[in-house]
Amino acid sequence: MRRRSFRLAVLPLAALLFGCGSEPRLDVREQPAPAGPRVIAVDPPNGATGVDPARTTLVATFDREMDPEGWAWVIENPATAPEIGESAWDPTTRVNTATVRLEPGRTYVVWLNSPQYLFFRDRAGVAAPPFRWSFTTAGGGGLSLPLVRSNSAPAAVALPTVTRLEPPAGATGVEPGVTTLRVTFDRPMAEGWSWVTDPVAPFPEMTGEASQSADGRSAALPVRLEPGRTYVVWLNSAEYQGFRDQNGLVLPPFRWELTTRPAE
Repeated sequence: MRRRSFRLAVLPLAALLFGCGSEPRLDVREQPAPAGPRVIAVDPPNGATGVDPARTTLVATFDREMDPEGWAWVIENPATAPEIGESAWDPTTRVNTATVRLEPGRTYVVWLNSPQYLFFRDRAGVAAPPFRWSFTTAGGGGLSLPLVRSNSAPAAVALPTVTRLEPPAGATGVEPGVTTLRVTFDRPMAEGWSWVTDPVAPFPEMTGEASQSADGRSAALPVRLEPGRTYVVWLNSAEYQGFRDQNGLVLPPFRWELTTRPAE
């Protein structure tokens, strides 16, 4: 039986992140080095603008032969969802192509796998880490975006998103020393968090406990930054999903990179 998923449904809750009472405990996790398959190319490219709205396919290429009976094209939000049709593998089972209908002047977001749907797997059964893919079509006109329909898929929901980072993602010349990493969300979040290390990049030295604002809209981690270093912090991961909203919807894994000013 072919395994497909074109919608992102309510995700399962992460492990409980509370100690005694209601005070959340610090949850900084080490993310193991990925051993599974990786997306090595997408067409249109990730972040592309001016994409022809008349194109009829989306193409994902992996670094190895994949299970020919599985795939998971997953939407993040109905407002950014393209209309996806059938999906098929090429003879090498490294390239998966889905039919699509696009509209002019739209920014689309598609996930290849998600924390709940992990059907893109290699032939050994190892799932590909969730991959977020975004692109924008040329043109405009304010046309309404059709939603994806599937008899076998649950209804789509809008997942939590990051609206602000301090320092900003990709920032360079960040002042080294003791500071606080702060993330703001688009909605109040439940108590709990997952600040996750990257498998290859350094994680900042923590100087205190993680915390959450009273309204649940932001979270903070006190750290010490060394000069001339590039740090990577993950907010959630495929395994650790403590950042979730008050309805239990999980923040998709978010990669946060920053670089400090070199020592003088």
